Amino acid sequence: MTLYMKALLLTLTCLLMLTTTAEAKRIPVTFDRAIDGDTLSIKQHGRKKTIRLLLVDTPESKKPNTPVQPYSLEAAKYTESLVSTCPLSIEYDTKGRYDRYKRELVYLYCGDTMVNEQLVRKGYARVGYIYQQKDHLKELEDAQRYAKQHQLNIWSMDGYVNEDGEGFNTTQEDRDKETDFVEQLRQALYRIVDAALDTLIKELMSNF
Repeated sequence: MTLYMKALLLTLTCLLMLTTTAEAKRIPVTFDRAIDGDTLSIKQHGRKKTIRLLLVDTPESKKPNTPVQPYSLEAAKYTESLVSTCPLSIEYDTKGRYDRYKRELVYLYCGDTMVNEQLVRKGYARVGYIYQQKDHLKELEDAQRYAKQHQLNIWSMDGYVNEDGEGFNTTQEDRDKETDFVEQLRQALYRIVDAALDTLIKELMSNF
């Protein structure tokens, strides 16, 4: 066997091991019902339990003393339509299974498609509740950039997503405040960059 063939075989073996390891982390489950866009009831080994999708936040539809928020029902419907038609599995983050409220947090897969990521990419959820569990944070942030750039669903309403914290701005007054804050932040960044460029130009000119 040539050196090239040995290297190729070693590479393929390593890739196979990595794939097997990734798949081994996933635990098969079955769908019971969608509670809302980011919370579901599933069955694992015949027992029902509630899971929350990790690193995502959909608008509220069933939170006590909270009105139904825009796109909350659409998010729940999308989640249910997606997970009710495919083999499901869950994956836990390497940094822990629970949040501070003792809710079980998972990455949910429909076949090989991560449901968490699809919700964000379609604009039904925002990236949120970022604590120590961050295994797939980059993929979700990439998906959010796509949804925001294309103004999909929750991103189609100016100021609806609370970008200075968690959750959503339900009232028009709150959305106006959010829009004003984002614009003020943008203008502040422009001023900082402009001042930095002026300083750089002056330093360059002084060298001539």
